[in-house]
Amino acid sequence: MNEITAKDRQVTLMRIPQILEMLPISKSKFWLMVQKGEFPKPIKIGRSSFWTIEQVQDFIRGKVGM
Repeated sequence: MNEITAKDRQVTLMRIPQILEMLPISKSKFWLMVQKGEFPKPIKIGRSSFWTIEQVQDFIRGKVGM
Protein backbone atom coordinates (compact mmCIF):
# COMPACT_ATOMS: atom_id res chain seq x y z
CA MET A 1 0.00 0.00 0.00
CA ASN A 2 1.17 3.53 -0.78
CA GLU A 3 1.76 5.70 2.27
CA ILE A 4 1.51 9.47 2.06
CA THR A 5 4.27 11.11 4.05
CA ALA A 6 4.28 14.61 5.49
CA LYS A 7 6.72 15.64 2.75
CA ASP A 8 4.20 14.55 0.07
CA ARG A 9 1.61 16.86 1.60
CA GLN A 10 3.85 19.91 1.89
CA VAL A 11 2.70 22.98 0.01
CA THR A 12 5.02 25.89 -0.58
CA LEU A 13 3.25 29.23 -0.41
CA MET A 14 4.56 32.43 -1.95
CA ARG A 15 3.70 36.05 -1.21
CA ILE A 16 3.74 38.97 -3.60
CA PRO A 17 7.35 40.13 -2.96
CA GLN A 18 8.62 36.62 -3.76
CA ILE A 19 6.50 36.42 -6.92
CA LEU A 20 7.60 39.85 -8.11
CA GLU A 21 11.22 38.74 -7.82
CA MET A 22 10.38 36.18 -10.53
CA LEU A 23 8.19 38.38 -12.74
CA PRO A 24 9.35 41.71 -14.21
CA ILE A 25 6.11 43.57 -13.42
CA SER A 26 4.93 46.10 -10.86
CA LYS A 27 2.74 45.26 -7.90
CA SER A 28 -0.20 47.18 -9.41
CA LYS A 29 0.17 45.33 -12.75
CA PHE A 30 0.26 42.05 -10.82
CA TRP A 31 -3.04 42.81 -9.05
CA LEU A 32 -4.57 43.91 -12.34
CA MET A 33 -3.62 40.53 -13.84
CA VAL A 34 -5.24 38.75 -10.87
CA GLN A 35 -8.37 40.88 -11.26
CA LYS A 36 -8.59 40.11 -15.01
CA GLY A 37 -8.12 36.37 -14.38
CA GLU A 38 -4.73 36.30 -16.13
CA PHE A 39 -3.06 35.13 -12.91
CA PRO A 40 -4.68 32.77 -10.37
CA LYS A 41 -6.65 34.23 -7.47
CA PRO A 42 -4.85 34.11 -4.13
CA ILE A 43 -5.37 31.79 -1.23
CA LYS A 44 -6.46 34.07 1.61
CA ILE A 45 -5.29 33.32 5.14
CA GLY A 46 -6.58 36.08 7.35
CA ARG A 47 -5.81 39.31 5.52
CA SER A 48 -2.76 37.85 3.77
CA SER A 49 -2.65 36.60 0.18
CA PHE A 50 -0.67 33.56 -0.89
CA TRP A 51 -0.13 31.52 -4.04
CA THR A 52 1.31 28.03 -4.29
CA ILE A 53 4.66 27.73 -5.98
CA GLU A 54 2.97 25.41 -8.49
CA GLN A 55 0.51 28.16 -9.50
CA VAL A 56 3.38 30.57 -10.10
CA GLN A 57 5.47 28.03 -12.01
CA ASP A 58 2.47 27.02 -14.17
CA PHE A 59 1.85 30.69 -15.01
CA ILE A 60 5.49 31.18 -16.04
CA ARG A 61 5.50 27.97 -18.09
CA GLY A 62 2.35 29.15 -19.87
CA LYS A 63 4.01 32.46 -20.73
CA VAL A 64 7.16 30.88 -22.14
CA GLY A 65 5.26 28.12 -23.93
CA MET A 66 6.67 25.14 -22.04
